[in-house]
Amino acid sequence: MSQAAKTAARAAESKFRKKNEEQKLETAGMMRWLLTYADMITLMLALFIILFAMSTISRVKVQAFAKQVSAGFDNVWTVNQPPSGGANGALQQNANATVPQIEQQLKKFVQKNKLQNRLQVHVDHRGLVVTLLSDKSFYDSGSAQMRPETQKLLDQIAPFLKKNQNLIRVEGNTDNVPIRTSIYPSNWELSAARAVNVVRYLQEHDGINPTRMSAAGNGKYHPRTGNDSAQTMQQNRRVDIILLNANLSQLEGPQ
Repeated sequence: MSQAAKTAARAAESKFRKKNEEQKLETAGMMRWLLTYADMITLMLALFIILFAMSTISRVKVQAFAKQVSAGFDNVWTVNQPPSGGANGALQQNANATVPQIEQQLKKFVQKNKLQNRLQVHVDHRGLVVTLLSDKSFYDSGSAQMRPETQKLLDQIAPFLKKNQNLIRVEGNTDNVPIRTSIYPSNWELSAARAVNVVRYLQEHDGINPTRMSAAGNGKYHPRTGNDSAQTMQQNRRVDIILLNANLSQLEGPQ
């Protein structure tokens, strides 16, 4: 083979090798880019999984976790027995009872003790309403002085009111028979005095926090039914102890 042919063959071989090396380098570069891209996709997938998990938090589990953590610090949410002995864990669990739960418990109490004609329980838009029918068994006619039977009944009701920390509003109501005495010039004063006496008794004798309670007198202007018979008038002579719903408690509570 002539020298020129050998030179041409070497040049062609060198060019072929160079082309192969460039192709190898390009292939390797492409693979590195794919690995980087795959890492980025994996990280984005992990990010979206975390965001999804954060958006579907179980409220029940979070509250249970918070209570368990706070219990270790002897907090008011104590639900176990931390080293210091806790802060009345059973009482605090009772303090978290809902209005419907307390309603059912009170209805069972009324039925068990056959108090249907003296104590009535129902729920309306305001919350849980415990009605004392303010007839002669609870008060003397035209008087706001509570009888011992009334005080005993309040002592029995108070533990139910302590199972929830919502606000309590006590409302006095009368029938439409007018009253005019030196102490109570009208039904307004009589109804308000009966409500105030209930509030004072619940605070002083049953230990209910006074910041939870308020008193109001409605006079004859909030009847449950017509005042056309002795039976209906008895329904209107009443004191309503209202365990307010949580939303009303927030609106009417201290600002």
